[in-house]
Amino acid sequence: MKKFLIIFISACLIVGMPSCKRALKKALNEISNSAELDGSKDISDINTLNEVKETLLSKCDNKAMAVYEVYLHEDEECTGKGQTYTVSLVNSDKTQGYAQTFFFNGEVGELRDSRLLSNVTPLDLNALDMNLIVKGIEDAKSQIPEGYTFKTVRRIDIEDGVSQITMALTKDGEETVTNAGQTSEVYYDAKFDIDNATGKATDKN
Repeated sequence: MKKFLIIFISACLIVGMPSCKRALKKALNEISNSAELDGSKDISDINTLNEVKETLLSKCDNKAMAVYEVYLHEDEECTGKGQTYTVSLVNSDKTQGYAQTFFFNGEVGELRDSRLLSNVTPLDLNALDMNLIVKGIEDAKSQIPEGYTFKTVRRIDIEDGVSQITMALTKDGEETVTNAGQTSEVYYDAKFDIDNATGKATDKN
């Protein structure tokens, strides 16, 4: 994608046509809205979540190896963007757990053994409505205490019936701290449960 973009930009600079400039602007907007050049995506974006669902439906054999948890996380602190997500699976007789890493660029990591928690319930991927998870994130934002500001969603853990999210908040007027000439951002983690069936968020702090 990066190589294509460089070639496309070079061609537009050479030609200099208004139509080419408009096409370049549209292409850049589409790329910036869906993914960064390093392949990372906004983990709480509805397009990202729907892509995760469609990937799991197309690539996982849920009869032989059922998905019971999907874990999305940011790669860099407080960016809300990640390049991978982890899937927890269980075999058909629920005697062995596995984990597998999926990349937003389409690659899939090796299946590896994982500790299996007792009484796990497989996700019904077909019934999973990512719009309700996004609705729950918005509901969680509405519950942020006065004096704090939402920054990003850092983690999403989707299980049967419920999703857990961790959001980064900043305290108004105390967003940064400086020492010895170095300034760092100060943020606080806020955790919520989201009912996958209704999109209702519950404060777990």
